[in-house]
Amino acid sequence: MNAAIRLLALILSLTACGSAAFAEIPILPNNLTCLDTNHEAMPYQNNEVLSWKRSTPDQTLKRALINGVVTGLYPSKTGHTHFSMSIDGDKIGDIEVIYNDNFGSLPAIQMGMPVVACGDYITVGPKARLPSPMGAIIHWVHHNPGDRDGGKHKHGFLIINGRPYGMPSRL
Repeated sequence: MNAAIRLLALILSLTACGSAAFAEIPILPNNLTCLDTNHEAMPYQNNEVLSWKRSTPDQTLKRALINGVVTGLYPSKTGHTHFSMSIDGDKIGDIEVIYNDNFGSLPAIQMGMPVVACGDYITVGPKARLPSPMGAIIHWVHHNPGDRDGGKHKHGFLIINGRPYGMPSRL
């Protein structure tokens, strides 16, 4: 089963960012768009995120839009759902996703589920205050009402099995 999940992740990553033709802005459900820090729509960034994971110092913060499949499940911590997703079909391309459960419930996360994540990327080394077994996380994968951080984080979201999560119910 694990080999099949990794193969699916590899196929997704190749079709999402394996050539210049796929650098276009993806068409996502409910007209969702993942915005960068300049308020511009972003393409999938699987390759860039892998590069950041390998080469950036601890606590590097960037905006990211990635796609892949669920490869690991972790216990919920302090009201947050944690899981890993592969964005390259290899264990080295696993990223931990952290979702704040206050922004709505998620479906029962299962191995192999296809996921799109839009949020803040952070490189987290082993000496980080909150280390990740993956060495990198994507968080703020939900709407930002602006009341927790003064609005400094951009809106994010998850798409799991083609359905968006983490957005206001009016969408």
